[in-house]
Amino acid sequence: MSFLRALTVLISVLTFAPLAVAQTGETPPTLDGAKTVSAAEAKTLIDTGAQVYDARRKAAFSEGHLPKAKSLSGFQNEQTKQFDPAAFGANKQAVIIIHGHGSDGWSAVQAVKDAVAAGFGKVHWLRGGFAEWTAAKLPLEQ
Repeated sequence: MSFLRALTVLISVLTFAPLAVAQTGETPPTLDGAKTVSAAEAKTLIDTGAQVYDARRKAAFSEGHLPKAKSLSGFQNEQTKQFDPAAFGANKQAVIIIHGHGSDGWSAVQAVKDAVAAGFGKVHWLRGGFAEWTAAKLPLEQ
């Protein structure tokens, strides 16, 4: 392999490899097109009919989840990590809440971005996720 070709391959790997690695650490405090809400605000929204979408793994969901929550497990493309917009229902004006495990829940970030990109106009993000909900001692379902 020529030096120039080897250099090109190296630059490509260094440029695109980070895209294939899952993000870790804290999520951003806000996301475009969505309103960040606390657990208390999410409970009020749920009590008034908002639909909750849980981006955690199916096993975690099965152990306990927010009232009336629907699991997004099975709606995420393993390669792209994007969620199928059909997971959020057909009513793009419905009030929806999306959450993951906690403030490090990158699957929830992706779900929020995908819902907004699909045209859902009332997306709420419980950034503190399941951890914030349980710390506030709010009700759970199994």
